[in-house]
Amino acid sequence: MTKVLVVDDELILRTALKGALSSQGYEVKVCETGKKKVLQLLKNEFFDIALVDVRIPDIGGLELLQQIRKISPETGVIIITAYADVRSAVKAIKDGAFDYLSKPFQEEELFITIEKFLRYRNLERELKSLKESLSFNLTQDSFIAESKTMREILQKVNLIAETDVPVLILGESGTGKEVIADLIQRRSKRKDRPYIKLNCTAIPETLFEAELFGYEKGAFTGANETRKGKLELANTGTLLLDEIGDLPLSVQPKLLRVLETNTFYPLGSKRELKVDVRYIFATSKDLKKLVEVGKFRDDLFYRIKVIPIKIPPLRERKEDLPPLIRFFLHRFAEKYQKEIQRITKEAYVALLNYNYPGNVRELKHIIERAILLSQDNKISLEDLPGEVVSARTIPQGELNYKQCIDLIEKELIS
Repeated sequence: MTKVLVVDDELILRTALKGALSSQGYEVKVCETGKKKVLQLLKNEFFDIALVDVRIPDIGGLELLQQIRKISPETGVIIITAYADVRSAVKAIKDGAFDYLSKPFQEEELFITIEKFLRYRNLERELKSLKESLSFNLTQDSFIAESKTMREILQKVNLIAETDVPVLILGESGTGKEVIADLIQRRSKRKDRPYIKLNCTAIPETLFEAELFGYEKGAFTGANETRKGKLELANTGTLLLDEIGDLPLSVQPKLLRVLETNTFYPLGSKRELKVDVRYIFATSKDLKKLVEVGKFRDDLFYRIKVIPIKIPPLRERKEDLPPLIRFFLHRFAEKYQKEIQRITKEAYVALLNYNYPGNVRELKHIIERAILLSQDNKISLEDLPGEVVSARTIPQGELNYKQCIDLIEKELIS
């Protein structure tokens, strides 16, 4: 529900505004002074909009505007006053106010101004989302394909990237599923189109449909503005549904329908929308087991697993460890402006022997930590976590001590 704060020293106006705004479905709080009550209120609660009188006790409205912009920059401020003049209006807008209303004003004028701000903010959020989706971070984790398994995955990515078939990326947490998804998108014919990501674990079940399909104003309590869903934002581009195994069961048949017909209805709308989207799915869960226990629809499972790509955990492809270690060393040494000239043999053996239950993500954080703690331009055992240090004397997985030494020699020769 949209929250509005009214700051005015006139009791009659405060009461009238609260009644009018409440009748339109807004949650309203009123305050007569600025310096103490209002600022404390803004620190404790978020308000979508603040209606601020220019002349209020303790603090001027224009000064309060500046304070609101500091405390809550996403709050839209509308200045109201009976002493309207061009100079104060220009200053208010220049200082960050969304609009300026002169007393007396009609309720409809106020409602229109608030709706304008809500639409403006919605457009700003959509623009930000699209910019983030279209821009690729060139410093993101590179795709390291030293092992035979990863080279085969890279070949598969090259074959399927330019097609529009759905891709299902499987693998433990931290193996690099999103990196593979990004690689597919960058090599696809849709690389210059929107790239939208939605993590199925990050959205509460009650809000998931609204997030995916969008909604019309008034579709449910608190829907005070029309909003596009991820599907519509991804039109002509690519949609990554991360952790698809956590997709709410109630939403699964609706997603299946979209995959089969390329059409859907936003919540509260009678208007059917048609989209052209390339889908990439990723999950760390065993979808077959979820199907068996009734937590994932079998028809949806078979629909999304057209092209499955399974990324093995790092402990099963330790040939990738040396180049990954080298990559992260260079990346974080550059980031933190440190000249790391060497890594001790003991530290290197420990890094090669460790099993990495958190996979590549854990290795990345271990190297970053080591760079930050390192002294004398080298990384030693003291710079590594205790669980990694203990691994140096207990060979784990498929890589024994001799293989560690062989890899060290290979790296030194290289």
